[in-house]
Amino acid sequence: MTFLAILGTAAVAASALSALGLLFALSRNLRKVVVPANGSTPREWSKAMKPGLPARMLQSVVETILREYNPPPRSGPGAFWNNIQLLRVIAAYGIVYIHLAGVLTALDIGHALVELLRFATDLFIVVAGFLSAHVLLGPSGKSAHVYLRDRAVRIVPLYVIFTTLAYCVVNLAMHGHKATFGEFLMSLAFIPYGPFPILYPAWTLEIIVEFTLILFAFQLLSRPYGVYLSSAAVVLIAVGGHLSGSTNEMIIFCTNPILIDFSFGVAIFKISTQTVLMRTLLRPGVLPVAALLFICTAAVFLRPFWWPELPRLLTLGIPAAGVLLSAVLLERLDVFTNSKLVNFLAKCSYSIYLCHWFVNIVSEKFLSMNQDSRLLAALFLVITPIGVTYVAVFVHLYIEAPVTRHLLHRLP
Repeated sequence: MTFLAILGTAAVAASALSALGLLFALSRNLRKVVVPANGSTPREWSKAMKPGLPARMLQSVVETILREYNPPPRSGPGAFWNNIQLLRVIAAYGIVYIHLAGVLTALDIGHALVELLRFATDLFIVVAGFLSAHVLLGPSGKSAHVYLRDRAVRIVPLYVIFTTLAYCVVNLAMHGHKATFGEFLMSLAFIPYGPFPILYPAWTLEIIVEFTLILFAFQLLSRPYGVYLSSAAVVLIAVGGHLSGSTNEMIIFCTNPILIDFSFGVAIFKISTQTVLMRTLLRPGVLPVAALLFICTAAVFLRPFWWPELPRLLTLGIPAAGVLLSAVLLERLDVFTNSKLVNFLAKCSYSIYLCHWFVNIVSEKFLSMNQDSRLLAALFLVITPIGVTYVAVFVHLYIEAPVTRHLLHRLP
């Protein structure tokens, strides 16, 4: 079983790299698509491209990547966290694979590998806590109202679209439990009515919305300390829910211990702002930070085999915090990724998060027609994330980004 799990992990990594590699190949092949020194417009110099609709569509996507998704210049410590963009991409594709349980099971590596990949969810939430603190207390210094507006504009429109689509798919194209209209409305309102909303992967989004509202409330009370007060509040909420022993599904969901992951992210942001502490942590150099990264990663890989019964907070939450801290320290040591492709895919991470379930169920539907074919299962393990990537890129460029820009200009 251990060998198969390692083999499956290698397949997951290979297929994720394949998805990234395809986009990288596109950007590499069109590397000359840059604004020339003479200042000519894209309309003028794009005529050099080969004619044809596919070429023009491909050119449009790559031009957008090159023009709009460059990492900003390093204007100061913490102005832009390049390594965290990489963590966002890793978390997004990890979540894609969590929901490919049917394909993994067909390869007899389902349970162990899914348990390992759950790390992506904790990493996703730890990073969300860090970035929320960064937005409110970092160089941008947004107010509580602007923060809430920007979060709503980014989260709600695309979520409504995909939840509506999921409601139609569940009721019209899938067997088993049919979603009621009441469940649909509660899902749209981010109200937990059971273990999962209609759009199954979005349960973590409901957790994020809960933290966002708590953070907004405390920021209204105290702009300098609201982030830290909200961080303490979610810890108390999680501990209180555990001690209460309540069997109410809504209470169980709203006091999920995974809330504490946000506090880890906020704490790491606080560490990154402490000059004396950071100097102390950075003085030994790269090797101790690399060792911390290795230890945290190894703890995640060993979890399904050595300590599967330990609480998730210990076996996934703390290692995710260690990985984030390592990424922050490495960046301060000038060890970081500065890739247009990674930054672009990080921008697409929300689209990946929402649309992957639909691509995954198509893959699992085709696989169910030939359940005994391990070769077909291995093939879907590779091509599914590639399909998710292209769908998410399209959704981001032509739905998410335009809608976000429009609403930000319309809303005060």
